[in-house]
Amino acid sequence: MIYEESFDFFFFLFAVPYGVFCSKSETCELWRLRNLIEVRGRGYDAVLVLRTLGYGKNDALAQEDAEVRVIRALLYSGFSKDYPAVISMSETEAETKSQGKLLAFFENKEYKDCISSVKPMGKLDKVKGEKVKKKPFDVTVNYYVLKNKIANMNFDSFGF
Repeated sequence: MIYEESFDFFFFLFAVPYGVFCSKSETCELWRLRNLIEVRGRGYDAVLVLRTLGYGKNDALAQEDAEVRVIRALLYSGFSKDYPAVISMSETEAETKSQGKLLAFFENKEYKDCISSVKPMGKLDKVKGEKVKKKPFDVTVNYYVLKNKIANMNFDSFGF
């Protein structure tokens, strides 16, 4: 249907540039802070609500992908002077200096301790020309819990 194709095109044109995109081999980018939906609370009780696309063959994989994307974005990109990048070095450099601790953080899903909720914001849709599907999520993260969890890893020469 023409309407659906037009909608997909406009969604891609306007939503994708503002999403969080990263993988293990890429540096995360927050393309303009537009995926920061809301800050709830103040100080150390503040939680950030971020909207991102998750990619996967099913809902569960797409949700896990969205969670990891948001955590990596907070670790390496941050949002503002109030919520700067938790780690002040490149992802590659941080993984090298962490001596496997960051890898374990993701593999053991310790990042889930920092996420208070994940709310689906649409349906699982096919990505044209790809074998995966995409789904938008609002992920609620306690920034300071994440920051403290990383700080408690006690990396030598780790820049915070």
